Order: sequence, then structure tokens, then C-alpha cells
Amino acid sequence: MSYDVSLYLSVDTGGPEPLEVCVADIGNYTVNVARMWTDALGHSLGDLKEENAGDSLPVLTAAVDTLLAHPERYRAMEPSNGWGDYEGAVSYLRSLRDACLVHPKATIRISH
Repeated sequence: MSYDVSLYLSVDTGGPEPLEVCVADIGNYTVNVARMWTDALGHSLGDLKEENAGDSLPVLTAAVDTLLAHPERYRAMEPSNGWGDYEGAVSYLRSLRDACLVHPKATIRISH
């Protein structure tokens, strides 16, 4: 099982419904590192579902900074099955944060 995260914008094309455009595909990463993300974010990554990207920047930035400041703490949370690791968890969250910087008006979409 994994998280699959993308950023979408709604575009009014004049039609009956807005067009949903994917502006950033963060990709997917294993839920086996969810404990790291939850600890760093203060809540589940899934709680960002349908949130505004710009509004989510402070918590994402703080979480990336926390992960980077305490590598040994988070390496201790690596899954014993080897699916996912600290470096991958940091890279994935940093990619989401960076995409939110570029597309602050987008909506975060998460499936798992």
C-alpha cells in the first residue's frame, strides 16, 4: 500500500463544470514510513487531502525541517521489512513541499 499524491487546479473553461488539471504528480511512496511523516507533521499525511497547497506550506516546511534536524530519530522508525526508508520519506515530503511552493493555488489530492 502507498500514498499517491498530486496537485490539481480547477480551471473555468466556460463549460458546465471546471476542468481539473494535474499540475504536479508527486508520485507514490509506501505507507510504511507513515509513522515518520505523522510524527514530523503532527498529523497524518492523509489529513492534507483536499487542502490548499499554499495553506499547507507552513506545516510541510516545518515537517521537512524536523525530519532533517533529527535523522537518527527518524531512521529508528524505518520499517523492518525494508520497504521505505528515512531518505525516501524526506525526499517525498520535500517534493510535495516544493510542488506546493510552485503551485500555491492548487489542491492536494491523496489516495492510498
